[in-house]
This record gives sequence, structure tokens and C-alpha cells, in this order.
Amino acid sequence: MLQQKNLWVLLALINTLGLVGFNHLCHAEGEAHRILLDTDVDTDDVFALFYLLKLNRSRFGLEAVTVNTNSWTDAGHGVSQIYDILYMMGRDDVSVGMGGEGGIAEDGRIFPDVGGFLPIVEQGKTTAGGCRYRQAIPAGPRGRLDLDSNYGLRRALLPQGGRKYSPLQQPTAQQVLTEKISAGPITVLITGAHTNIGVFLMNNPHLKNNIEHIYVMGGAVRSDGNLFADLYSNPYAEFNIFADPFAAYQICF
Repeated sequence: MLQQKNLWVLLALINTLGLVGFNHLCHAEGEAHRILLDTDVDTDDVFALFYLLKLNRSRFGLEAVTVNTNSWTDAGHGVSQIYDILYMMGRDDVSVGMGGEGGIAEDGRIFPDVGGFLPIVEQGKTTAGGCRYRQAIPAGPRGRLDLDSNYGLRRALLPQGGRKYSPLQQPTAQQVLTEKISAGPITVLITGAHTNIGVFLMNNPHLKNNIEHIYVMGGAVRSDGNLFADLYSNPYAEFNIFADPFAAYQICF
């Protein structure tokens, strides 16, 4: 059910991007619009990445992918899967950054960047506050359901290039965000929790105006929520907002 709902929201996001592209997202003739994707590497996000990579590069240029680590896909598997997709599509030029979980406390304190070397999720810790990404995702007999299928798909079908996840060398999400957003106007697509972008905006308010548009996968009108663990006690919340409501507040309000 979550996959189906997220797919419909994703299709709406893609459709919106396409509809407004000619009116709002296109720069001067001959200049591609710069795009950054922040993702949790769930199955629907993989389709979104393929879609972005198939766009006309003279009009829309994907420059970077940042990962907000969670239980859908562990850090190493998720980043390596993105690297392999980029390799298969001839886009090894796209930067990839590894984010962490729980970057913002309930009182607004910002934790040190935990991406790249040892993300919090790999330490077995939970996010700050009462909302926990891991609690919202069901585990199968062999672990996290999407992780099993996504990682199996990668190993069986995707050609593997030279780039892969290395904890000591992997660029962090904040490093990639700073580099790409500092370079000039860019559009950000968020298809997971908002932690990476929320932390970036709180740490770099002077770069906020470089972000021309932010599109989020974050709910639907007149629709039930899509949580797993707390569906009965909380039938209204949208998964990506629930994962880090404080970060979502920084972005959406």
C-alpha cells in the first residue's frame, strides 16, 4: 500500500515538474536547469532517478543525488545501487552524497554531520525526538523488505562500475549539497525524509536563495496516512513528513 501510494504521489510530482517546466523551470535558451535529488532509495525513488536521467540534458541536468539513510536501504547498498544506476546510464559525472539520520533535535539543535563515515542508522541508533524512521518500516524474515529486493536487483541485473560505497571516502550529503547549491541556482527534489535539506538550510541560510524550487513527496489531499507501525494510532501522518517533522517544517513552512 505504501509503495502504491508513494508511486501515485511520485507520478504527480513528476507530472508537476513536467507541466511547469516550460513556464518556471527553464532558464535562458541553451542553459540546462540544474537539479539535485534527495532520496531514501526506496523502490519508487529508483524509478524517479531513471526518469530524471532520461530527461533531455540540454533542458534538465541532474547534478547530484544525496541519500537520507534509513531502513529502506542501508547506506552501503543504497549508495552503491545509485552508483551502478548512474554507471549504466553513462552518468558517472553525477555526485553522490551520504546523509545521516537525526540531524536536528526537538529544541532545534543541529547535530554534527554524520554522513559518509558512520551514519547514525548504521550505529543502530534512532532519530531525535519521538518519530523514528526504523519504527515505521516493517522487517521481513531476512531483514528489511525493500532492502532485500533492491539489493538483489542490483547484484543480479545492474552493471557495476568503478564507484562504490566506502565509509572512509564517501562524500557526505552536506558536502555535496554545499558544493552544488553554492555553484548557483538549482532545483531540489525530495523523495524521502527532509533531514538532509533541513540541516543544510539551518546551517547555510545565506545559500537559501540559490534554491529556486523545492518539490517534495509529502502527502496528498483528502487521503489517509501511509504509516506502517503506527497506522492504527496515527491514521493521518504521511511517511516522509513523519520521519522528521522538524526538518519538514524548515522546508515547507
